Amino acid sequence: MTDRFSRILPVALMVLPGPDGTVTFVHQLKGPYAGSWLLPGGGVEPGESAGAAAIREAHEETGCLVESCSPFAVYEFMGQWTEGRYHLLMFAFLADGIHKVPDGFNGHNVGAVRQARIGDLPLHSTDLRILTDAGFASFSEPEVDRALASDGITMHAMRVSGAATSRVPAPGGR
Repeated sequence: MTDRFSRILPVALMVLPGPDGTVTFVHQLKGPYAGSWLLPGGGVEPGESAGAAAIREAHEETGCLVESCSPFAVYEFMGQWTEGRYHLLMFAFLADGIHKVPDGFNGHNVGAVRQARIGDLPLHSTDLRILTDAGFASFSEPEVDRALASDGITMHAMRVSGAATSRVPAPGGR
């Protein structure tokens, strides 16, 4: 097991709203979820706040400069991968405003960056709950639980009260 995953690892992610109702995803190259489309994020460095880490990771991976954001949840993930067990403590932030990935941008430590609507990419099981909590999707708890169980992931959510509002259109509405 890599030293980085031999302990509880604090990480931060950013939900980046994109143009035309899209969300920004990165194709992960490393770590337990390598090969998956995920929300941009990564490890919190010593002396760095979780919010600063989310902003830094979003910029490194997507080229988007986030000026302000709001925390909406903290997640605890536990699972197993080829290197052994992992335990992540994920701080989730929602960027204010709409962000466009710069043309031709190649993200740091990611295979690709894409701005897509929910359902246009195969979502990782953890993103079902995160995108629902951020107000960009409306996956049911049983649906999320089934997907997580299928991936062998235990995920606990601690939501920040009143931080995210629904961006999912009401049935029949736009």
